[in-house]
Amino acid sequence: MHNLHIINYHDFSVDELCHYLEDRHYTQILADMDSIQKYMVSLACTDGSEVVELTNVIFRKLHMEVKQLFTKDSILLFPHLKNKPDVLINLEPVNLIHQKISGILLQLRKLMNNYVQQPTWSNQFKICCNELYALEQSIQHVMYIKENFLWTKINTNAHHEC
Repeated sequence: MHNLHIINYHDFSVDELCHYLEDRHYTQILADMDSIQKYMVSLACTDGSEVVELTNVIFRKLHMEVKQLFTKDSILLFPHLKNKPDVLINLEPVNLIHQKISGILLQLRKLMNNYVQQPTWSNQFKICCNELYALEQSIQHVMYIKENFLWTKINTNAHHEC
């Protein structure tokens, strides 16, 4: 279990938050997603149930959206924030992507019975449930840091420069 709740993100600069998100969280989440994807494909081959198939489809959608978000952040957003901290930026497109990802996570949560395992599930599907829950928590933590700390820093810096 991570003790990330004890970090005071208010003390981080915009640059430090960007590096922290990329180096600590983005790398780990993408690696976890690749691992889960392999597991999901294997599970689909051994358990061809409708729930497994649907979970696989929704997970692939999540994987694509998260990968695109992280790529946009790494290539566009973070370099802009680091190089031009005084320039106002419209964060609405990023927030819309966050909402889309949250919606996909909610779909997975519903499909996985709110992550309450059922006795009828196979052991492999129970493992999948645990992995998806941990992934959801990691993704939500990243969005929390961005929306509550990074956005605040950006808005504060831009308004002080005006």
